[in-house]
Amino acid sequence: MGKWIDWQAMKQGVPLAIVNPNGTSSECPKCDSKLEENGYRRLKCSRCIFEADRDIIGKLNFREKALKKLKIKVIPRGSLATPTAPPQMTDVNPNRWGNQ
Repeated sequence: MGKWIDWQAMKQGVPLAIVNPNGTSSECPKCDSKLEENGYRRLKCSRCIFEADRDIIGKLNFREKALKKLKIKVIPRGSLATPTAPPQMTDVNPNRWGNQ
């Protein structure tokens, strides 16, 4: 299966990074501190008060490791929308088929 993924990535021109998943859900994705259990499947950082599901934490740390391995600059986490984003377009006809 691994060779097929390598081949598909190469064929599509997608960068591929092999990342070891060990420890990805035990470190805080914000400050790299050790996380503590805070309920069922929840982990919390005692240093920066970050809290999330352990699968989400693992995904964030896994992504970080892959981007570092690929030497891609990591964009700071935050809101995807800028405060100066224009309002949504409201002049679109809601009935796309032209029926009354």
